[in-house]
Amino acid sequence: MSNDVLPAVALLAPLPKSSTRWLWALLVLGTICYISVFVFYPNLFWLVGVNHYGVWFLDTYALLASNDAVTRGLNAYAANPLDYFGRPHVYSHWWLHLRDLGLTRADNLWVGLALAGSFLLVTLSRLRPATPRQLLFYFAVLCSSPVLLAVNRANNDLVVFLLLTPLVSCLLDRRLGMRLVAPFFIAAAAALKYYPAAAALVLLAAVPARELRWRVALMGGLFLLVGMGAKSDLAGFGALAPQPEGFLTFGSTAFSHSLGWDGWVPKLFCAAAGAAVFGWFWHARWFANWIVPDERRADWLHFVLGAALLVGCFFTSLNFAYRWVFAVWLAPLLWSLPGDLSAPLPVRRLAAVTRALLLAVLWVDAAASFALNRFIGIVPGPELQRWADHGFLLEQPLFWAFFFCVLAFLAHFTRLGLRTLLAK
Repeated sequence: MSNDVLPAVALLAPLPKSSTRWLWALLVLGTICYISVFVFYPNLFWLVGVNHYGVWFLDTYALLASNDAVTRGLNAYAANPLDYFGRPHVYSHWWLHLRDLGLTRADNLWVGLALAGSFLLVTLSRLRPATPRQLLFYFAVLCSSPVLLAVNRANNDLVVFLLLTPLVSCLLDRRLGMRLVAPFFIAAAAALKYYPAAAALVLLAAVPARELRWRVALMGGLFLLVGMGAKSDLAGFGALAPQPEGFLTFGSTAFSHSLGWDGWVPKLFCAAAGAAVFGWFWHARWFANWIVPDERRADWLHFVLGAALLVGCFFTSLNFAYRWVFAVWLAPLLWSLPGDLSAPLPVRRLAAVTRALLLAVLWVDAAASFALNRFIGIVPGPELQRWADHGFLLEQPLFWAFFFCVLAFLAHFTRLGLRTLLAK
């Protein structure tokens, strides 16, 4: 071997375990320091596009205010005078049982801290960088503005994240009983916020056909029970739910909504576009019969879980950016797959593009907000708002490109799962 080759080989060699532990410690320390900066200097939230409103954990406060309203005999589904912004309760009735645990608005600080802290603890235990570049990638995902927004608000999507965290471990457990527990986590999350029903896609993970059928049947029965329990909640949900728009939001109809075109026609058009791309990748030969190696199955199933949730949200509604907390589950596979020589070349290239697009969609709003904030007091307000509206429209192709890439992976996973499910 020539001396010229030795440096390249050294760069490719895995770091010793002691080094990876230091990298993980740096990720933990860097994340804590980053968030602490906003704790001590909340005015900096504006620089990354997050509106702090001068209050931490606004979303847990809204939930606890709804419970206090019920305790006082008020209608939680109407404008709530106990909330900072008078927000009505827009979730399932199960959240209104927090009062049965003795929780009130006075508990908001420790409840918000516990929720945000638990999310960060679980996330940091999952992300284990092995190289300095991987450390930077994980830091960019975890400290992005959408994740910071979720932590700042202590949004209840963090509860969904925590509820679904054991899902992959259950599916990979050697014991049948534990594998059949997985649908119950999905049902519990769906009962709280509906959209986690999309997580059921991950149940198609490879197992014997008979077990897979039992798993799907169990999930169907649980969804029936959840639907019956949430029927009254769903009836009034559309009228009460806030309508996201502008920076730090996403959805397939964001472009048409910004232009004033709402209704079922743009939704149908976007759904058809997604279905067409999904169908194209279903028949494409990019993935061939590629099977994820056993040592990467946890990363693969986490990716599918996060991707299914994000895709479901993107194509069905407009969403606030804190839904991007599920992007944390995409990160490990998107980092490792481009360099996995056992995967087909088109798959590795697609993963590299998807990784780049993930960083783009997580940070583009922060970059735009930072740039626009430089002109406050210089450019008239209406003109600056017009710039913001145009910037938001220009961002949308990035989101579509990202979700089209993700659909490719979901099409491959679904095709393999249905092949097993329908096998004789």
